[in-house]
Amino acid sequence: MRRQCVAITGIRGYVGSAVAVAAREAGHDVIALSRFEDHRYPWRSYDLAKPIAPGTLDHVDVVVHCAWDLALTREADVHSVNVRGTSSLVAAASAVGARVCLISSMSAYAGTRQVYGRAKLTCEREVVGARGDAIRLGLVYGGRAGGLIGSLSRLMSLPLLPTVGASSHQFTVHVDDMALGVIRIIEREKRSGEPVGLAHPAPVRFDHLLRQLAAVRGKHPMLVPVPWQPVYGGMRLLERVGLTLPLRADSLLGLVQPATSVPQHEAWATMGVPLRSFDEGIKDLAP
Repeated sequence: MRRQCVAITGIRGYVGSAVAVAAREAGHDVIALSRFEDHRYPWRSYDLAKPIAPGTLDHVDVVVHCAWDLALTREADVHSVNVRGTSSLVAAASAVGARVCLISSMSAYAGTRQVYGRAKLTCEREVVGARGDAIRLGLVYGGRAGGLIGSLSRLMSLPLLPTVGASSHQFTVHVDDMALGVIRIIEREKRSGEPVGLAHPAPVRFDHLLRQLAAVRGKHPMLVPVPWQPVYGGMRLLERVGLTLPLRADSLLGLVQPATSVPQHEAWATMGVPLRSFDEGIKDLAP
């Protein structure tokens, strides 16, 4: 294995921090690309919404792009910051001979109505077209869970839990399997030429997922199914008037209209990446 210099955007987040730890443990040099200095790693100033300063990617072999501004809800703003920022990062990486590994999402599938999913699809095309990699993560869980799974976990103390899309499903990936998978992708020489899904291939019903999250905390809330359409419409209305919600309307859409399968999941076995099932992996979830 060749030692590489791995720069990571979004390194302070749930996914980015796990990838950084795995990269360092694998013997790679890690650089933090973020707005604020990170004392755990050598740091270079980077802001997704701003031009990239000369020298930011000097001596970098690969950029793992985890950063994404989830506070934006309008599609035009998402493209202005996240999509345009990704495009600028790809151009800067190409200029110094580095490649980009985009952390994408299982929400990025053909036909998705989700703003987030459509924006990720656009970024995937940009990255893969520049001979980079795009990894579609499933719902990441495990450890000190953050992201969407962290938000859902915090609701488990409620005695009654209104539930939308209870019979829908999600594809999941344990945080340790996710981090190892990203490292295996950046270490390999051959590019896949298309996005690869990093998630266990068995879909997990959303109501089962919620019950398991509750059980590891010793909670047993009553799940009360509610129709998602009026909830989604109300959330969109509140967002339009400037209110910040615990869960974005666009995220709700992703929960009720998920992808149907995990692309290229068979490749992980050949790379030595175990993909544990949700019922197996949830045992490691910290309360």
